[in-house]
Amino acid sequence: MLEQLDKETLQHIIETSPIGIFLTDNSGTVTWYNPTLAHLLDEQLNQFKGQSAQSISENLKPLFSDQGIVRIQNPNADNKHFICTKQALDEKITVHFVHDASTMHQLFTEKEELKSIIDDMKAIDNLTGMPNKQAILNALEPQVSRSRRYGNVLSLIIVQLTNLQELQNQIGEVQICDLVIACSHMLNDQVRWADMIGHTDDNEFLLILPETSEEDTFKLKEILNERFATIQVGDMAEKNLKLATDFGVAQWRKGMDVPAFIETARETLDDVPEKVTA
Repeated sequence: MLEQLDKETLQHIIETSPIGIFLTDNSGTVTWYNPTLAHLLDEQLNQFKGQSAQSISENLKPLFSDQGIVRIQNPNADNKHFICTKQALDEKITVHFVHDASTMHQLFTEKEELKSIIDDMKAIDNLTGMPNKQAILNALEPQVSRSRRYGNVLSLIIVQLTNLQELQNQIGEVQICDLVIACSHMLNDQVRWADMIGHTDDNEFLLILPETSEEDTFKLKEILNERFATIQVGDMAEKNLKLATDFGVAQWRKGMDVPAFIETARETLDDVPEKVTA
């Protein structure tokens, strides 16, 4: 089929191609470029012909790359992104292809931004399946409002797993994930249907305990402390490793909003938590 195309037709195809094209000789000097490249780069091709990767202006040097997506800085407009590839035709000529990737790059950027927004909106922690930080704080707000309005008893427990990093150094990240999941299962087994638990951080759980007195909250804390000490997964038993925890406890008092309530619980966390290692 190509044999049937005359020189003028081939020239027309190249010049009207949606892909920017330029040629370099065996010294790397530009000998020709098509109108599409001129359009893609707006007014930046002044004196492009006759230049090389060494002599071309800094902002156009990436065009000589074959490393995938490159960015061209345009002082008069938004920066553009191109996919640059090249192919040696023979020992004397190399053809460079410049694909406009600006729209694709923008879509990838918007995708990451949307993913970040969606992650912030998600209510479930990916590891444990529990409510995440935002969800558990949202659940705490109406409980505080209810206590403020009706004087209902309301307690909080913050549980921190204080030696996860040390344990990870011994048994690895996969077993640490198993350990956190085992902790979440234990917590679910120990609380009432009305209580709420969230996994708020890699090493932290938050328990909301409606209608739970201060005395009962401390009793639950002691039970949980014993249960956490017995949780072992993978190589922990063989390596004589134990999980260390720290607890913050607070009961709602008149005048407390959600941040003050949580901060009161945090203030009861040990300044220097006990760390249990092999």
